[in-house]
Amino acid sequence: MKQRRAAWRVEGIDVRVGCKPSNGPHLSPPRPAGGEWPEDICVQLNADALHDLVGPVNQMRSMADLILKRHRGKLDDEDETLFGFLQTSSDRLQNLLAGLRTYTRIVGRREPYRHFDASAILAGALATIQPAMDRSEAVVTHDPLPEVYGDPSQICYIFSSLIENSIKFRSQSRPEIHVTAIPDENDWLFSVCDNGIGIDPRHVERVFGVFKRIHSEEYPGAGMGLAIAKRIIESHGGRIWVESHLGQGATFFFTLPNTSGHAAHSAGASQAMPSPANS
Repeated sequence: MKQRRAAWRVEGIDVRVGCKPSNGPHLSPPRPAGGEWPEDICVQLNADALHDLVGPVNQMRSMADLILKRHRGKLDDEDETLFGFLQTSSDRLQNLLAGLRTYTRIVGRREPYRHFDASAILAGALATIQPAMDRSEAVVTHDPLPEVYGDPSQICYIFSSLIENSIKFRSQSRPEIHVTAIPDENDWLFSVCDNGIGIDPRHVERVFGVFKRIHSEEYPGAGMGLAIAKRIIESHGGRIWVESHLGQGATFFFTLPNTSGHAAHSAGASQAMPSPANS
């Protein structure tokens, strides 16, 4: 029996199921000679295209739920297991598409660069993840932070993403996260240090890849947060990396150009920004 063929179009993309690739448009363009995709290929997927991709996936998940609900008790164990795989795969694809939408939203749209107080941006970032801080009783402290130049909304994402990661990958102890910034030649060197479960040194570069996950599925996420952070920092002319060992926490470093040539605000005791549950 011939394999059933199906095709549909999503914003100019020809998606074929059960077909050999043709010479015409298809979902996966020819791989570059170097074997690696440019990261900005994610930005080229516009919001309309992603929306059209999300719709069929949501429908597939809903139909699987409906069939299971209507035929509960009538399906054998193997059938229920197969539908379970369908639900899990749909959830995973929904998660990946959500990650792509976040990537295009954050990286693909940029505000005009300006000077701003990094301490104020950090405070705004913490406000966006306050529920996670409350649940984990996390305590975030920071040294005096400088004025920097860039896109405030993107740097806010950097802080919130790194701190949220520290909370997500926490150890049995209460999360303790410390943010610092020191002058480093022509840059500001920021660090976000935590007491979490840490990262195997073999994976300290892999964690910044698109859709790269190094922890088990028990930790939610699409593997996009650090890829977005890397693209943002590089677009600001900086670098980002992590130093860590398993069971010893992690310290993420990133640099931003020091356009002022001045040192940080006057030194003083570290400022604590705990969850209200601890205040």
